[in-house]
Amino acid sequence: MSDETITDVAEFNFPFKKHVTLKNVAYDNGSNWLRVTIREQRRFTIFDLDPESAAGFGATLSEWAKENQG
Repeated sequence: MSDETITDVAEFNFPFKKHVTLKNVAYDNGSNWLRVTIREQRRFTIFDLDPESAAGFGATLSEWAKENQG
């Protein structure tokens, strides 16, 4: 089993009572993953992204935001 070190990256409060946390999960083998936790009242959704997936996800979010800002 691999040891991991978890550090906070960011927290967000979104509309409709959604709270999102981003954490870096560093494993002793040198890999890093971005852990995304979405809390909606009692329900939790948690997923981990590798750096390439996080970059693509972030770029898509940025593009969408630029296109839809008033």
